[in-house]
Amino acid sequence: MLKSCPLGKTLRRGDLRDALVAYAQAETQAGHIETMSLRAAARDLGVSSGAVYRHFADKDELLKAVVHLGFLDLRERYFAIRAENDKATSAEQAVARAFAFGQSYVAFASENPTLWRLMFGRIGVMCRDEQVKDEEMMRYTILDAVAHNINDLHELGALTRKPDIQDVRFAWSAIHGAADLAQSGVRHDHADMQLVAKETMVRSLRSMGCREELLVEPTLS
Repeated sequence: MLKSCPLGKTLRRGDLRDALVAYAQAETQAGHIETMSLRAAARDLGVSSGAVYRHFADKDELLKAVVHLGFLDLRERYFAIRAENDKATSAEQAVARAFAFGQSYVAFASENPTLWRLMFGRIGVMCRDEQVKDEEMMRYTILDAVAHNINDLHELGALTRKPDIQDVRFAWSAIHGAADLAQSGVRHDHADMQLVAKETMVRSLRSMGCREELLVEPTLS
């Protein structure tokens, strides 16, 4: 995460954009999105409103920058579990990675509730519309990481049938829904969200015909 400059400190030339993004990140983390404004950012950072608007046309543009960093954070978490071309070497490892994906996603949503909702709301759609134009961002996405791991499971004989894109979308939707229900307070067992994530992934894998003896939580080693 970027660190904002202390209020009242004179910003060096070229620092303002990063300072604005860091300011918006802090406001997002604090849940102050509704009251945040570019004018307030200018005031708190000790710069003119005109200087702020030279970097961001409006509040949505600033929030898009914050959401982009959120997607990069989530991307890094997923790629740490299954990097591109890093195929699982055993069915147990592939199942462990599936659990890790679910737990990482739920942990991200729990740690960053306001940011997570921005990422999967109107601002997130605007951000993704730009990301699809970036070949590097689209070459191996977080959805690809999940899909490739599910394919690893099939190639290693853990699944009774070859999975398709609908299976991937179902697994993604299930873990997203678990995180959403917990954030909404509907899941009364949300105190142990890692367990919720594991149970959700177990049911997703079971729906694909995963061998039952594999549906325990192994380690990633």
